[in-house]
Amino acid sequence: MKKEKLPIERELDYNYKMFVFEKINGAGSDTKRQWLTYDSILDELDKLGEFKLMDEIKYRITDKENDRKVFLTTLEKINSKSVRLNLLINSI
Repeated sequence: MKKEKLPIERELDYNYKMFVFEKINGAGSDTKRQWLTYDSILDELDKLGEFKLMDEIKYRITDKENDRKVFLTTLEKINSKSVRLNLLINSI
């Protein structure tokens, strides 16, 4: 039986996950809902192949920039947004 290799997690992804965990750990429902929306936006960006924008968001967020401002300004760079992405952006 061949052992499957697990992908190595990038430092950026790890730092972002830890940052989000610290934000939502013990936080209220509004904060948790906000970060779930952000996570859904990142999923949608992944589907659209916008990997550089995903990295930009993660770098800026982990550098402690304002999360709402980071998402809104970064998402302005996308010319062709999906319906779901537009709905998520409007809910920020």
